[in-house]
Amino acid sequence: MSRTVLAVVVAVVIAALTASAFVVAGASSDNRVRTDAEAQLQRARQLVGKLSELEAIDIENKAERLAGDVNFVNAIKTRSSTGARLGFAKFTSNEKEGTVKPDIIALVDASGDVIAMNDVPSVVPKVWKNDKGKTILPALDVVLGKRVIISDTWNYGDKGMLKVGVAPVIDPDAPPSSDPDGVSIIGAVVVAYAQTAQEAQKDRALLGTEIAYYDGTHVVSTSFTRAGSTEEDTNRSKQLGAVFEANGGAPNQVVITVDGVAYKVASVQLPRKATRSIEQIDPAYPKVTAGATVLSPMADTSSSSVLTRIMILMVGAGALAIALLGMYLAHRRVVVQVDQVEIGVIDIINGNLDRTFRPVGPELDGLSNGLNVMLARLLGRPEPGEEEFDEEGNPIVPGRVDFDEGEDAAKGTDPDLAALAQESEPDYYKRVFTDYLEQRKAAGSPDEVSFENFIAKLKVNEGKLKAQYQCRAVRFRVVTKDGKVSLKPVPIFA
Repeated sequence: MSRTVLAVVVAVVIAALTASAFVVAGASSDNRVRTDAEAQLQRARQLVGKLSELEAIDIENKAERLAGDVNFVNAIKTRSSTGARLGFAKFTSNEKEGTVKPDIIALVDASGDVIAMNDVPSVVPKVWKNDKGKTILPALDVVLGKRVIISDTWNYGDKGMLKVGVAPVIDPDAPPSSDPDGVSIIGAVVVAYAQTAQEAQKDRALLGTEIAYYDGTHVVSTSFTRAGSTEEDTNRSKQLGAVFEANGGAPNQVVITVDGVAYKVASVQLPRKATRSIEQIDPAYPKVTAGATVLSPMADTSSSSVLTRIMILMVGAGALAIALLGMYLAHRRVVVQVDQVEIGVIDIINGNLDRTFRPVGPELDGLSNGLNVMLARLLGRPEPGEEEFDEEGNPIVPGRVDFDEGEDAAKGTDPDLAALAQESEPDYYKRVFTDYLEQRKAAGSPDEVSFENFIAKLKVNEGKLKAQYQCRAVRFRVVTKDGKVSLKPVPIFA
């Protein structure tokens, strides 16, 4: 396998493992978040129902307590707003510290005209009446005709949704009547709390989930806030409203998407409380359309989850970088040494039996030395550590054999070619070895060449030249030229 392919394989494996870890971590996190979100959603749904019940009871009790104040009875009888303000002041002063102040406290007479409102200097008597003279607050219509206290919701146009409590003001001086509703109802007290985005944000802090209040298909307020602000995020509120309209009402136990985030939602109707059955008193009374929707995100957007995934990617990238760096260093340190040994082996294969392997590095010095020992024993020359060195520090290799590979070597012009081809191999090797030694001696450069070393070099060069000339065999003839003795190859084709 080539180094490039190996590097690619390592990179692919590390990338695959990193991607797998990233996906598994993400899936595990998403699974956990999904399970937690559904459990949290159900808890929030139950908690919203209970909190709304308590709020409705609290508003109902406040309306009843206000309606029993004698100041309101006198104010209605005298049509005096001063007496009503005394009743308002008494009620607000008795409220516990930290209690949310009602947005509306109003006193109306038996016809539905407003006599006074808390913190409002001047009121329009018919502000809560329509063109037909009937009040626009359904609960007020019922309370003015029946002895019943009602806690309900009221969509008050531009003022949004109000949680209201309405209680009748009874004239204690009225004569007894056999009719339980009688004619002793002289007016009513209205207490109202606006369902604002700020209130929704407080509920979110209690529930741990986003919450939205709605009336029918209209989203009244949400706990969505803009980044770094407590202002309501109207963009997300509009997107949620579009979901309500498309669904034909409040979605329940489904997953919706708001601003790219998936939420599991659950909806619950806001409770309606009354001291008597409203359906029996007034069958035409509007059905409950107001409610609350809790939204729990289905994806983990926490910083810890994001950090975990980033760390996985960073570890993968680091592992890839270290692996590639390690391969590069291995190439520089080990593979280069291998290449040098490989070059030496190829040189020997090509006929240079005088080649020795020099130290290439600590990792492969043992291999180089082993190859030198093997060559020394095969060729009969001194083993490493037993060599003699010249003045320049190079090892003296005895028995050097020179080969002449001139251009006319392969022309086949040797006159004794036939005799050379027919000579037996043992006689041929012995004769060439003897001729070589004699001519070296005659040329004044005798050398100690072992027969084994000489024949080994001959055979290596025969094999190389046979492949080079594409001939049947190669024999050598000893020649002397310019005082230099060498072996000249003679290719034999027939």
